[in-house]
Amino acid sequence: MKFTLILEDENGEQINMTTTANKYMASEIDGLYPPAGTISTSTYAGTDGSYLNNAFIEKRNLVISFQMRGINIETRRHVLYRVVKPSRYIKVYYRTANIDVYAEGYVETCTVSNFSNLTSGQISIICPDIYWYSIAPTYAYYSYIMGAFHFPFPESDEPFPLGYYNYDPVIRFTNKGDEVGFTIKIEALKDGPPPSIYNDFGEYLIINGSINAGEVITITTKTGNKTITLTRNGVDYNIINRLAAGSTWFTLQKGENAFFLTGKNVKDFRVTIIHTDAFLGV
Repeated sequence: MKFTLILEDENGEQINMTTTANKYMASEIDGLYPPAGTISTSTYAGTDGSYLNNAFIEKRNLVISFQMRGINIETRRHVLYRVVKPSRYIKVYYRTANIDVYAEGYVETCTVSNFSNLTSGQISIICPDIYWYSIAPTYAYYSYIMGAFHFPFPESDEPFPLGYYNYDPVIRFTNKGDEVGFTIKIEALKDGPPPSIYNDFGEYLIINGSINAGEVITITTKTGNKTITLTRNGVDYNIINRLAAGSTWFTLQKGENAFFLTGKNVKDFRVTIIHTDAFLGV
């Protein structure tokens, strides 16, 4: 199978592990599949079977085996060491004909055999975040006035719309990956309380209080990084204490999703959903 594998350090310097056979050539990548799950159970006293205590997915361990051939192997080995440093951040890009994703982690080891006819090595990367993410995020919007201007520009003299009124305060979204958190941005066009957000299951997410025109509330529902910030005059403020009691940290279910906006002044706000498809295995 033809693939591309690129490693990028925290400074943005990249090394392509699949450029040509005379540079670096990844011969095997272990860890593309879903990480192992850990299941904890306890037995019933005097009865058959057991009950579940908890279940979770372990961290991802990527192991990349590679070879170096041709000339200037020592120079290329030093370039590898400069990008792939133990205990340091690394971003792994993986692309095939059907998928283009990345994962983030930290280098555990980078070993190279220096004194053999065929210079080979192995890189072990620990990824606390278990998902592979699509390179390009997807956006969905609600605005009372939706833009309709487009190219190519009409050549006739007939009237054409520059925009239209949106009377349906619903944001519909398709998640092509696994269930995962996402980002919601609420931008105020006028002063007032931000709209309440409901999903198909009757769950809601409500921010108490009001915001002023030009301010933006950003809600992130990703596990391990749940935040609510208010951007005012270019400064971000933590307002997680304004989350209404009973609110749910929404996730995007696999397939079709719908979020309903309610409130007296919904049309005074623009709401954007930002999502990146996430996959347990690629």
